[in-house]
Amino acid sequence: MSRRTSSADSRLVQAAGPVTRRGILALLGLGAAALAAPALSGCSSNGGGTPVASGVPTGAATRGGALRLAFPGSGAADSLDPTVGQTSCDMVRYAIVFDQLFSFDNGTAQPSLAIAAEPDAKGENCTLTLRQGVTWHDGSPFTAADVIHTLKHRASPDRVFPSELSQYFNLVAARRVDDHTVVIPTVKTVGDPATLLAGSGLYVIKNGARSFTVDDTVGTGPYRVTRFQAGVETQLERHATYWNGAGNAEKITLLSIEDPQARVNAVRGGQADYASDVSYSTAKSGAGGAGLQIRTGGEGLRTTYGFVLNVTRGPSADPRVRKAIRLGIDREALVKSVFLGFGAVANDLFGAGAQHFLDTVPVPEHNPAQAKELLKAAGADGKPFVVRTAEYEAGLNASAELFVEQLRGLGLQATLVKVGVTEGFDAEGMKACDALAFPLGPFSLALTYTRSAAYPTLALPDEELNRAVATAISTSSEAERAAAWTTAQQVMADRGNWVAWGRGDVLSLAKEKLTGIDGRESPKYPWLGKAGFVA
Repeated sequence: MSRRTSSADSRLVQAAGPVTRRGILALLGLGAAALAAPALSGCSSNGGGTPVASGVPTGAATRGGALRLAFPGSGAADSLDPTVGQTSCDMVRYAIVFDQLFSFDNGTAQPSLAIAAEPDAKGENCTLTLRQGVTWHDGSPFTAADVIHTLKHRASPDRVFPSELSQYFNLVAARRVDDHTVVIPTVKTVGDPATLLAGSGLYVIKNGARSFTVDDTVGTGPYRVTRFQAGVETQLERHATYWNGAGNAEKITLLSIEDPQARVNAVRGGQADYASDVSYSTAKSGAGGAGLQIRTGGEGLRTTYGFVLNVTRGPSADPRVRKAIRLGIDREALVKSVFLGFGAVANDLFGAGAQHFLDTVPVPEHNPAQAKELLKAAGADGKPFVVRTAEYEAGLNASAELFVEQLRGLGLQATLVKVGVTEGFDAEGMKACDALAFPLGPFSLALTYTRSAAYPTLALPDEELNRAVATAISTSSEAERAAAWTTAQQVMADRGNWVAWGRGDVLSLAKEKLTGIDGRESPKYPWLGKAGFVA
């Protein structure tokens, strides 16, 4: 294994590179990310007597018909450009109009437009082997020229959100070997390039594409755009020659509806077949109609709720304070109050469900007496402690309110700062807080540990942690990678700055016979390439 960038690799923030707001939104589960939804495993109860299905119905969908599905949008900011969108509606649309080189399925990177990504022996280049027999919506063949154009397009400094892959690969230097082989020089040694590519949100666009209107948005995905009205709807039709098998529904309409109750009302009123991101309180009250079903993506796809402690200032810099907070908070009370029966306590680690996640780490005991002793020993008793929150997930602000109450009970002079979602990750605001409310979707550990460390206010400057993460990213040995991720997670569990207190279900409302809603990237923006109704 090459160590040509070992000095840089020992620093996690350098390995991560600068992260844009879009990158942080993606890390929260509001942009690109990670695992697959399970098949229907039966029903459970939410504690209020309403049956909740886990996953989607079994059985093949019938061919034909039309679907209407409602997702959170952003009004006029909705876009057909796969490099700028941020909302679930955008991401759902991109995933069925375009394809990525690799996508996540069952927690690992799986081939899509690329069937292999191999680093060379020196770690200086990555060779992509592309899938043959793929056609664009206009009938032209997919080739290496399309991939090279995509890489250079995403690396361009005039992009609203330049690709973070530039921190690992020299994208502008990618070169064609033949029509189905591309070589990309690396900036840092990457042992598992497929995982980084799968988590990058890199949708492949056609060679020469620079604008994205209804007339010139051409993809290789299972559906093509026929009508688009930002903030209202997108109409799509089946791409009959899709390389992975044509879709079931003839037409799909994506409704862009920002208000969660309006999405639910659309299904209950018959205007939609599916509504994503249903609130816990709505789910608690039941589906609200015959033939409708509240669904959860399953335990492996839960969103982890927590707080990241800012070790650059105040009490959180002391590991005794961090341990005191982990021991002192009442996780059961938080779970009961926020998830309303749709979740469980967490063990202070983000990344649950990902490959190599260390689920053997126990949930810290609730020991407020020891927590108070640790705070006094650290000289933090009575010290100011600012908690910052924005409602990126339903119940996040409520969790921050309860968190502040619990911190006050331990002896900290805790106060709460609530801001809007557009301000949540303002750099100066983050610097001025001691803890930041932080939800994470089901992500690969590579994304979880590098992106979350991109801001100093989110990072843990620990040499053992940095070395472990750098090794996990750079090694081509699966055994060495697994061992490195174990070390990284043990460091975070022992002295880290994460207080991940609970994992909440991602809920939706759907017609009972709707199937093929595949949460391969995230249950917040599932893949609809095989969606349809069972007979």
